[in-house]
Amino acid sequence: MIEYKSDDISGELLLTLTENVSVAEPVYVFTFTHVLTKQTVQFEKTSDDDESTFPERYNLFRINPSELFQQPGEWHYTVTEQQTGLVLERGKMNITKTFNFTMYDGDTRYTTYGG
Repeated sequence: MIEYKSDDISGELLLTLTENVSVAEPVYVFTFTHVLTKQTVQFEKTSDDDESTFPERYNLFRINPSELFQQPGEWHYTVTEQQTGLVLERGKMNITKTFNFTMYDGDTRYTTYGG
């Protein structure tokens, strides 16, 4: 499962796509669908965008999650080859909302009564 926080500006997609490709220079189509709202986010990456040092074993793509995914929650994704429509991988992604907590540091005073 892929996991990001809602304010992440840099993220890595680590996938195993090369083992299933059927063309020499594939264009990968990433389609993400939010489970509740059914909002769809789609983008493309080429094999030139792959930053993996061992592309036969895994693929590494960089994205900006906070720009692409406005909605926190669970997303399902599918990666297909643009040329053939072949589904290379399916999975889940979770985006958690980042909370900013305010801590109050007030004076603590105790009043005691003798009696």
